[in-house]
Amino acid sequence: MPAFAAVSATQIAAAVQATVPYMTDTLARFVAAQSLSGEEMPAARFVEDVLGELGLASERIVLRTDLLRDEPLFSPPCCADGGRYNVLAVHRPMRGGGRSVLFNGHLDVVPTGPAELWSSPPFRGELRDGWLFGRGAGDMKAGLVCAFAAYRALRLLGVQPAGVVGFNGVLEEENTGNGTLATVSALRQAVNAARLTAFDAVVIPEPTGEALVDAQLGVFWMYVDIIGKPAHAAYMSTGVSALEAGLRIIDALKALEREWNLPENRHPRYRDHDHPINFNVGQLHAGDWNSSVPSACTLGLRLACYPDMSINDAKQRVEACVRAARAALKRDDIRVEFRYEGFHAPGCEYDLDVPAMQRLADAHVRVTGAPAHRAALTATTDARHFRKMLDVPVTCYGPIARNIHGFDECVSVDSMVNVATVFAHFIADWCGVEPIPA
Repeated sequence: MPAFAAVSATQIAAAVQATVPYMTDTLARFVAAQSLSGEEMPAARFVEDVLGELGLASERIVLRTDLLRDEPLFSPPCCADGGRYNVLAVHRPMRGGGRSVLFNGHLDVVPTGPAELWSSPPFRGELRDGWLFGRGAGDMKAGLVCAFAAYRALRLLGVQPAGVVGFNGVLEEENTGNGTLATVSALRQAVNAARLTAFDAVVIPEPTGEALVDAQLGVFWMYVDIIGKPAHAAYMSTGVSALEAGLRIIDALKALEREWNLPENRHPRYRDHDHPINFNVGQLHAGDWNSSVPSACTLGLRLACYPDMSINDAKQRVEACVRAARAALKRDDIRVEFRYEGFHAPGCEYDLDVPAMQRLADAHVRVTGAPAHRAALTATTDARHFRKMLDVPVTCYGPIARNIHGFDECVSVDSMVNVATVFAHFIADWCGVEPIPA
């Protein structure tokens, strides 16, 4: 650990406060760089520019799913690769000797729904009443901006990290996680080793409400295709409604969801959650004519399981539930098929008592005056890749956000200031600091 220490808590707080206009302006422009999953390149180019303004050169890690298919954490893709890439920039110290950290965050956002149901256009990045609104503002562009601001604040004080600090903007977190998988695979295999490096800790600035994450659920996407028999609505008894069969299947899945949520069936980290397991019917497509019995129905499902259940086991149990529901219909003329695209993401637990995570928790106490809450997420994050593939200390920690994946998504600017200040303290403590070379 470098001995040089020229910044105080008061100086760090003041320097971060001075970056507030930078944070709000950068985040507003980041939100305006529309980046739905599969269409992230406007945000990737924006991040390259922001990192360049911080004096950091970026490299591109191109998504090649053909090279990732044999990885155990690979998820079946939803989008063509299309030359899309992660953006990785690494600060390297003058002398070295400090410990390293990677800030890893996703560039992609989910669809907005009808824009007219937002109070302001979803990609405007509007600031009002201490909140910045826009799709992706909370999930999770604000977290990346907090990391950029922490690095910038230290440089405003005339110092830089004495260890390696990486910033990684990744693709496809919202549907596969294969973006982070591409970076982790490169790190693990020492691809392009002259520029890539192993990290001593990883922080993922997801919008956790300033909590440290100690567990997350497994998540997978399943499509159930149901084929019935069409008929004129006037003679509907001669047909078989795939839609009605689909509704029966949904009922059966909700019964399984209730079973997994029973207190006696919950994982220990989720004992205090009333409803940790959520089976979401995200899409339902059926029929093609009001006066015809629907002959086909597709259910698009997001399903969850506890960290101690494998995704393959969860898939088998869910498939068995669907087959049982189909059998209960007692109709031989209904066919059910399964497809998998998107998440194949196992659950994880994270050790928050290792030195790196203790330092992050200590930084939170110094900034807020209170211990950081520990949270078990009922979602998945890219942290699983670092835990399961590199076994590196990792957690998620980021600002307070509202309406994630909903209308009027927004993030608290005051919370961004807290998180950026925590990150600046953490970098100074974990990596050490050194004078910026003349």
